[in-house]
Amino acid sequence: MSYKIDSLTFSGLLHWEDVEKLIDDVKNSGEQWHYVYTQVDDEKGEMDASKAADFLKNIMDEIKKIDKICGWFYVHTKERPSIIKIYHPRMSGGGCSLTTPPPWIIVSKEKPESIADIASYKPVVKPPKKGLFKSIFN
Repeated sequence: MSYKIDSLTFSGLLHWEDVEKLIDDVKNSGEQWHYVYTQVDDEKGEMDASKAADFLKNIMDEIKKIDKICGWFYVHTKERPSIIKIYHPRMSGGGCSLTTPPPWIIVSKEKPESIADIASYKPVVKPPKKGLFKSIFN
């Protein structure tokens, strides 16, 4: 199944000034917004435009403590934002990664489950390896 979030074109990494404008646009949208943390837990919810703006501001402030240069926010259209992907600087892999890291948080006007395969963003949990002796004697 093809998901909307995988087929849209997103902006490049936003500068902090652009993130602040994005937060204002969300606040002034007057619409309901949804969010989901995709990697660390299953926390998700719905909020009005004002709470969504506060939520994004808190995330922005948290990320700014780690990285004052990059915004770590992507939006599919800056003019009329409806899907925002937020990456965490410490969960985004290395610069030589061959794959695109999953977003940390998705904020959207639509329920994230209907536009993205949230389960595919979860980290793969590998079973613990048995040592040589454990595999011989167990």
